[in-house]
Amino acid sequence: MTDKHVASENTGSLGKRVRQLRQRRGWSQQELADRVGVRQKQISSYERDVNVPSGEIFIKLANAFEVSLDYLAQRAPESAPQVTIADLELLERIQYVDRLADDDRALVKQVMDLVILKDRFRKLASEPGSGPAHIYALEAS
Repeated sequence: MTDKHVASENTGSLGKRVRQLRQRRGWSQQELADRVGVRQKQISSYERDVNVPSGEIFIKLANAFEVSLDYLAQRAPESAPQVTIADLELLERIQYVDRLADDDRALVKQVMDLVILKDRFRKLASEPGSGPAHIYALEAS
């Protein structure tokens, strides 16, 4: 995925947040660029809201600043726990889902809940001494 060259309505706050975090740490744009693995010009363009970082660079920025992705996007306080999603394709999908209408997001959450429930049942069924009787006993309690 490459940098998006069209700034959305929320990128102003992202650019300001990146600049604020960088300055708070006393880093130059070049120092941040070295930590993230991009050129200084890219950091400048992010801070000026000319470009939006890709999902991969967004994660690297959050890691460099040691803040959560939500905090970097100004959705959570700095003390919020940092969430790490190693699968960048999954992260991109989650970011897309976050922009969907409420009813579509609710549907995606229901599908995710079903997959999680399936995994939990699979793990439960693979435990020693488990089987249908064990699962039914759990439901009864």
